[in-house]
Amino acid sequence: MFRVGSICRAALASHRPVLSASISTRGVVKRILGDRSNRVPNVSAMDSVITKTKGQGLPGLASLVGRAAFFVKCKNAEAAIAEIDKVLPQIQDEDLKRLALGVRLRARNDLLDLKEAALRVEGGSTELEVSTIRSALREDYKALKSASPGCWLVEMAVAEYCLYEGKLEEAYDAFRDVEGKIGKFIESLKKTTSFSEVASLENTDPSLLLAFHLNRMHDTEGVKVSASKIVDEAIKSIMNDESVKISLEAFKKELGMNLTDEEAYELAYIMEAAKIRHHFHDYFPLDGEYNDWNSESASKAKEKIIHAYAPQSALLEDKILEKVKNSVPPQPFYAPEDQLRKFLSSTTGSKNYLAELKATFGSGPESVLAKSDESYFDAMKTLENAQVSANVAGSSLYPLEQREICQKLARQLLYRTQVNIAVVLTQLDRLQEAIQILDKVINEDEYIYMWRAYLARGEANKRLGVISKADKDFRQLSKLKKSICHNA
Repeated sequence: MFRVGSICRAALASHRPVLSASISTRGVVKRILGDRSNRVPNVSAMDSVITKTKGQGLPGLASLVGRAAFFVKCKNAEAAIAEIDKVLPQIQDEDLKRLALGVRLRARNDLLDLKEAALRVEGGSTELEVSTIRSALREDYKALKSASPGCWLVEMAVAEYCLYEGKLEEAYDAFRDVEGKIGKFIESLKKTTSFSEVASLENTDPSLLLAFHLNRMHDTEGVKVSASKIVDEAIKSIMNDESVKISLEAFKKELGMNLTDEEAYELAYIMEAAKIRHHFHDYFPLDGEYNDWNSESASKAKEKIIHAYAPQSALLEDKILEKVKNSVPPQPFYAPEDQLRKFLSSTTGSKNYLAELKATFGSGPESVLAKSDESYFDAMKTLENAQVSANVAGSSLYPLEQREICQKLARQLLYRTQVNIAVVLTQLDRLQEAIQILDKVINEDEYIYMWRAYLARGEANKRLGVISKADKDFRQLSKLKKSICHNA
């Protein structure tokens, strides 16, 4: 009945050791998404490590960087910048240094947004303050790019900052280079690969191994079990996974100091962020001034992206599973060919061959399924639509799913880059080229943030003097703009 592939997709799949490819491909997804997480950092654990180490050594410095990242999440950009400025000269670990640079860059971007908004308010901020932050941010981009050789995600961010500063030729060349690299990245994900090697301390960094287990436990805690004992037991087995203890002890040993479990957990999260090598920008905002494009392909892409950082509910209930079990034919019609030939050659002359077949060989599956086929297909549909969660990271389906998510994410960033190229071309008065690029993006019908393309094409058509087309684009843009509703 159920295909094995469908069973493995469900949250009730048998628990198996995590594959190394599951960790590495998940890392790529997180790198593209950025430093987004639904987990609240344990600040007390970070403060405890800082006190123990006096902010020295890898654990102490990592905790200081982690605390600065927490300040950014709390919208305290100035405190984050001050923390990084103090600790950065002491950091020797390249991954941690890059994380520190990225945290400061993110903080300065947030601070620049605030100061630019305050420029419009009398006494809010001065042009000198804004100019100083812009100069510092420019240096941060240079430093992050230098620390991220070959990373097109960072190169894309640098190109966007060039566009912001009005360096059009430099931005154009950079965007074109990034466009080519994204295309090659997408093609590389289409290559057939087999995944079978189990993750271990020999083939996976201890911090990445531990953080993956911890993230899986954290997401599993958030899963809403819909009254299924089977699923509940499977989730408990994930929560009590012995491999978490093994990777925890290995990570503590690598750090070489006496740490509580909570302190080690928080350090693992920080070092995971350092080794994943984020880009420190929000390329996939969940909320904004405009609605997302609602085409079928764009909606599917958005669903994949949302699933990439939001745990899913376990939908199968015991009631459904019991109905499916009861649908299994007790005497399925699978008879040897010689018995069937014998039956056909010795027929009694009755015209009701179907009745004789049933009498001789038993009921076929169709007759039993006809009584409760609705429950069977309901359950089958549930399994088919189930997202592959980290609970099945021991199956090759998980890294394959992560690669598919990477493709979806990369295509969205490709559209973003192409729209930016068109924006540059518009400002360079190469309007026909810009419109040609935007026509292609819009016709693909897959860009989640399609409002960007319509805005850019409307501006290009307006400059070109094709007012009717510009008005049409701006009307579409107006439809996508969110309305402000007030409750009575």
